[in-house]
Amino acid sequence: MIAKMQCAAAVAAVVGLALGTSVAAQAEGLKLTVWHNTQDTPAVLGLYKAYEEHSGNTIELVDIPADDFQATTLTKWASGDRPDILEYFPNLANLDRLNPSQNLIDLSDEDFVGRSAIYDLGGRASDGKVYAAITTFPETWGLYYNKQVLADHGLEPATTFEEVLAQCAVLSKAGITTLHQAGGSSWPVYATPLVYASGVTEPGWVDDVIAQKARFDDLDSPWVLAMQAWIDMKDAGCYNSDMTTATFEQSTNAVYAGEAAYQMIHSNIAAVYLDAAGGDADALDAAVGFVGVGATEPKTVMNAGPIGSFMAPKTGDDAQEAAALDFIRFVTGEGYPDYIQASGTFPIQDGVPAPDASQLLKDIKAAYDKGPRVILINQNVPGGDGNGLQVVSELSVGQLTPVEAGGQLQQGVAAAAQALGLPGW
Repeated sequence: MIAKMQCAAAVAAVVGLALGTSVAAQAEGLKLTVWHNTQDTPAVLGLYKAYEEHSGNTIELVDIPADDFQATTLTKWASGDRPDILEYFPNLANLDRLNPSQNLIDLSDEDFVGRSAIYDLGGRASDGKVYAAITTFPETWGLYYNKQVLADHGLEPATTFEEVLAQCAVLSKAGITTLHQAGGSSWPVYATPLVYASGVTEPGWVDDVIAQKARFDDLDSPWVLAMQAWIDMKDAGCYNSDMTTATFEQSTNAVYAGEAAYQMIHSNIAAVYLDAAGGDADALDAAVGFVGVGATEPKTVMNAGPIGSFMAPKTGDDAQEAAALDFIRFVTGEGYPDYIQASGTFPIQDGVPAPDASQLLKDIKAAYDKGPRVILINQNVPGGDGNGLQVVSELSVGQLTPVEAGGQLQQGVAAAAQALGLPGW
C-alpha cells in the first residue's frame, strides 16, 4: 500500500515539482516504502539510513526474500501493489516485464546517467529509456574457490568449464565436492548453465532468436550445449550429494570450510562469504579467491545486478513520486561517495575515489578487468527466459533432456515476445 502524506505542510512543499528536473524534493516527514532484496549488503542498508538523515523522510523496508526474489517481486507487482521505490533487476528483459513506460518514472535525463558507462550495459528498457539507477559494481559471474583445497591437490583455479571437469576427477577421488550446487535455493543451480551458455553465445544469436532464425532447442543452441555440460558434470560426480536441497548459504559455507572446491555464482554474494568468515576479512582472504570462467576459453560474464539498483514506480501520488526521485538523486549523488567507501566495492561513476578493498573484492575486479567480458545471455532475450529456473530444476532431477529443456525455454520466450507485441510472434 502506498504510504500517504503525514502533514499538509509536506504537501505544499512539493506542489509544482517537475519530476524531470534536477530540483530535489523538499518535503519532509514522508514514509517511503522500498521493496528490497533481503540480501542487501550492510552498505546498502546504510544508504537507506543516510537518506533518512539527509531528507527527514522515513524508509520502510518491505523484505523480498533473496531465495525467490524475482518471482516474489513479479507476483506482488502483478497484483497491482506498488512501492514508492523498487529495488530490482535493471536489465532490459526484467524492465520490460514491468511495462516501464506506463509504470516507472523515466530517469533518462537525470545527471547520474551521464556520469557512468554502466548505462551502456543496463538500466534501459526496450524503448531505450533509463528506468533504473544503478549504484553497485556490476555482478561479475565466476567461481569462488577454496585456496587450500586447490593447493593441496596441486591445482590452479579453473578458468574454463573444461578445467573444472578435469579437476573433478582429482577432487572426487579425495572425497571433495568439486562444484557445490544449491537446489534448495533454486536459482543458484541456474547459474552454472547460465554462465556456460553466455560464454558460447555467438554475436547476433539473441537477435536471430528474436527474428525467429534460431531457437533455444536447436542442437547447437548455447542453452542446449550448456545444459548438456551441466549433466556431464553431474554424471562425473562433480556435485554434492545433497544438491537438490542445499541452499546457497550452505554452498558458501562449504567452500569457505574447504568441503567444496568451487561455487559458481555472482560477485554480489561476497558479503555472504564474509558472514561465513565471521566478519573476519583477513581470514576470508586467506581462504577464498574468485576467478572468471568461460565454457572452453577464459571469459568474464557480467550484468548489472539488483542489489542497489533502484526504480521509481508511478504511484499517482505526486508527493511520494517526488520524494522517490529525491531518494534516487541522493543515492547517485551526494550519498554515493560515502556508500562506495562503506561498501568496499568499486565505483561505477566518474570521479568517485575507490576504497581500500579486500583481496577477494580485488580478485573480482581483476576478473572483470581481465575479460573478455560478455553479458549474461538472458539479459536481452524477451522475458529473460523467465521460466529458466523451473526448466533447469526439472533438468537437474532428470525430468528433461537438454533439447527438451531448450524447447521449454523457447516456449517461454515465445509467450514473452507475444505479450510484448514483437513483430512475427
